[in-house]
Amino acid sequence: MAPRDLSEPLREIAYPVEPAEAGQRLDTWLQSRVYWRSRADLQRRIAEGRVLVDGRPARKGAKLKTGQEVRVMIDGPATEKVPVNKIPLRVIHEDRCIIVLDKAPGTVVHPVGRHVMDTIVNALHVRHHSGEGVPGPEPPLIVHRLDRETSGVLVFAKDDGARKRLGDDFEKRRVEKSYLAVVSGPVRNASGTIELPIGPDLESDIRLKVACVADGKPSLTEYEVGRRTDMLSLVRCRPRTGRQHQIRVHLAALGHPILCDGLYGDPTPVTAAMLDPDAPDPGLVVLDRQALHAERLTITHPGTGEVMTFEAPLPADLAALVGAP
Repeated sequence: MAPRDLSEPLREIAYPVEPAEAGQRLDTWLQSRVYWRSRADLQRRIAEGRVLVDGRPARKGAKLKTGQEVRVMIDGPATEKVPVNKIPLRVIHEDRCIIVLDKAPGTVVHPVGRHVMDTIVNALHVRHHSGEGVPGPEPPLIVHRLDRETSGVLVFAKDDGARKRLGDDFEKRRVEKSYLAVVSGPVRNASGTIELPIGPDLESDIRLKVACVADGKPSLTEYEVGRRTDMLSLVRCRPRTGRQHQIRVHLAALGHPILCDGLYGDPTPVTAAMLDPDAPDPGLVVLDRQALHAERLTITHPGTGEVMTFEAPLPADLAALVGAP
């Protein structure tokens, strides 16, 4: 099946009822599928006839049957055009197999939750259908991800074969990744290895949060310290495993969480006064996002077999923190 054109607004979404879901109430079942909407919102849509079961409006208490199709009429961001002017695509490299970007901080990689049309994938679809850049057989496909606030090197495949080959390389750790993080406080050792297992944080109400736990999956991060002050350190990290939030969790476990990391550290923005008590504009916010940057990625090109390394310079906000040129 061809991928849906994510350059076009979404007017409705359709879901089949799976065998294990038969017998569930429509409103309860719908909430598990359209999880970014409240129960009250979904019930209102049902009452207004904007939820169809096999093409007909249904009551909220209707019991679903295997094979039925439920359609939800969409409004809001999903019905708007992709705001391409607000989604920068900084191309590092492009050919018929892959496109490599320098991801800007604050951009979402793919549609999720309330981010339906304002993601990098949407902008890449617009670019593909406009004929801009090096043509490929399909709109670019996701190979790996970076958190919304993380900047740096991000690669996409242009056909399913390339996606599978690159995905297999990521899964089997045949790629080399290097990140730069600005962390709280002076890291004592010039270099080291953090080898702590990572698993779900069972004490947190946040579903995606992880922690260093005894029964977690083996996880290893190598690091070396660059610039260092009394307040912060610039740390280069090379993850040798690929656990969710690995660098963020490991640095926090080291006692030096990434600046402005609200999940594993202190979300407080960094102001000019924190860096220099004599700053002329002490209240100026220097940084208000997670200080993590994917600086380098080495892959085997899925078409040619050539080993290629891509780099993205340290963004201005992080460079200003550490006094980098």
